[in-house]
Amino acid sequence: MRLRPLSQTSLRQRLSIGLGTMLVPFLLLACGALISFESAIDSFEKQENIGREEIFPLATVEGLLLDVSILVTSRAERVDANILAEYERKCAAINHQLSIILDSPTQIPERDTSISTIQSQWRNIEALGARIVQSKSRNQNAKTRSQVSQFQGKLQKILQDVQQLNYRLIAFQNRENIRQAQLVRTRVRALVAVIFILAITIAAIFAYALSRSILVPLNRLQEGVKHLGAGNFTYRIQLKTQDEFAHLANTFNLMASGLEQSQQDLERLATLDGLTEVYNRREFNRWLSVEVERSRRDDYPVSLIMVDLDHFKQLNDTYGHQVGDEALCCIARLLRKEVRPGDIVSRYGGEEFAIILPKASVLDCSAVAHRIRREIAIQPIKISSDDRIHLTASLGFASFPYNVNSEEALLHRADQALYHAKRTGRNRVCQAADVLERSVMDL
Repeated sequence: MRLRPLSQTSLRQRLSIGLGTMLVPFLLLACGALISFESAIDSFEKQENIGREEIFPLATVEGLLLDVSILVTSRAERVDANILAEYERKCAAINHQLSIILDSPTQIPERDTSISTIQSQWRNIEALGARIVQSKSRNQNAKTRSQVSQFQGKLQKILQDVQQLNYRLIAFQNRENIRQAQLVRTRVRALVAVIFILAITIAAIFAYALSRSILVPLNRLQEGVKHLGAGNFTYRIQLKTQDEFAHLANTFNLMASGLEQSQQDLERLATLDGLTEVYNRREFNRWLSVEVERSRRDDYPVSLIMVDLDHFKQLNDTYGHQVGDEALCCIARLLRKEVRPGDIVSRYGGEEFAIILPKASVLDCSAVAHRIRREIAIQPIKISSDDRIHLTASLGFASFPYNVNSEEALLHRADQALYHAKRTGRNRVCQAADVLERSVMDL
């Protein structure tokens, strides 16, 4: 089963995982305690088994030696045919147990030396004990008592050596148990330290991953809100997650798109004419100020063409305002088509249009104006499926700084040139210089 990245899980799942990881240290501690307990029990049992393997055979030897002592003492007081066989079985058992002890591994180096000494001493008196047991004469009491006394003395010495070795084994066993307990304590402490470090590491790693999976989307959402508050409605939040934050980001993006569209609509309403889709009068005034100021700063000319449709009131009265509106839209499309890239077309009012031509000299402006007049005159306007009409327009233009020296003068001189074109017969182009010459001639 393939695990999903943390960023692709829901916030609720992440928090559940975080609470679950809080139990990890306790589970690790419980497992560590169980393992330590089992390890301690196993080590103590192992040590006890080693001790039993050494102490129990030695205790058996001690018991057999005591049994032999009783057999020998009993033989000295009475005659019994079964005592010899019993004595031989006891001796064989003693030798066997001593051999077992010598063959088994030991943690006490001096044990084998002591066992070898005990074995050698036992072999020295084993034959004496056999002679005592085999003696059947009741008349040799003094000799028998002497042999028994000798046997008992040496046997007592062997028993003392066995007991001393047994004490050493028990003491060693106790020391080993203490050492084992200390070792277990050290292991438990090390295990607890490892578990603690591991738990802290797991908690830190998961806390870092969890905090990043939460803080990074939050920071991006906060950044998006800042952009939105600053009026940047084009900003979008990109999250590669599949959680609640992704849902919030999508909601934010939808809201930003709606605001951006609303802003565009407002800007459109604020800058464009609602009918012809060219700039309105307010935006024309702003652009004219901008271009005249830029012309002063960069020292290049800017021209202005005023366009007025001829006999437009008669068109409205004859065909209705709907046809008049359609005619205005057709003229606006024609103007946008015939001007240069970068020229600014606007509706100045009613059937009058204004065109700002940045970096256009008098000759450039004249060429554009004559082309517009010609195209308006030859392009038919569709008023129905079968009927077409033709319109004409009068145009006047002026250029800054050739004809005027201010924004207001530029607008005034272009408007004068327009009205001069209308007074002199319409469907023509006039420039500010023509009006000036005419005024001089009139004077």
